[in-house]
Amino acid sequence: MKKKKRFLMALSALAILLLITGFAVFMLDNRTEETDQEEEIVPPQEINTILILGDSIGSGVGDEEGAGIGERYLELLDRDDEDEETLTNLSVSGYDSSQLVELIESEEHDATISEADLIIISIGGNDLNRLAFQRNLDLPVAFEDTLNTYVDNLDVIVRELRTINPEAQAALIGLYNPYNSIVPELNSYLLEWNDETRSVVESDPGFSYIPTHDLFEDHLDDYLYIDYFHPNDEGYQAIAEQLYTILN
Repeated sequence: MKKKKRFLMALSALAILLLITGFAVFMLDNRTEETDQEEEIVPPQEINTILILGDSIGSGVGDEEGAGIGERYLELLDRDDEDEETLTNLSVSGYDSSQLVELIESEEHDATISEADLIIISIGGNDLNRLAFQRNLDLPVAFEDTLNTYVDNLDVIVRELRTINPEAQAALIGLYNPYNSIVPELNSYLLEWNDETRSVVESDPGFSYIPTHDLFEDHLDDYLYIDYFHPNDEGYQAIAEQLYTILN
């Protein structure tokens, strides 16, 4: 059974490996760790209402306890007044950054957004992952176009959320490489993606970037669900603890 899972994992990674091969002469950044950058730390405010936006990781796919990032973060706060805390999750599995822009700009959820003390966002993985399964592309150009579109969308997301809710703290979860053990070459490209994400997010002092690449790099067997893509219970706990450490 384990061999079969590894085989399926290798097949899933093959498309990404082909994508990487096309990028080899395009990107010369061979870093293997996320860049450490000093950021202005915003003192934590009272967190009673949490909103989660984004994709399947935001919705907690792979967490067999059903807790996800939000509930695990609330547990780490370890408060006596848990009944007063509200957690709303508007994440949708499969969402990319364009779809999240549409959700925010629809104005349907303005009231929920405006009432949040903390907004947690997980987005970008599907933007990048879908590129790997397209064919007959000029891969370097396609990657650059995908990254630029994502960055533009992320800029809109940050600005729109801040317009709707000027006071909320916000945090965006960075991407990790679930294929690190079989496609480590992906790391340099993923780190480029994460660097661009960090730059946009940290343009707003109320936003924090939550790195996960190094967190998962040496713990894939421990932190990944049986699909070898999403976090499992331990993976979500690790992300929640990273979130807690940075925000608190």
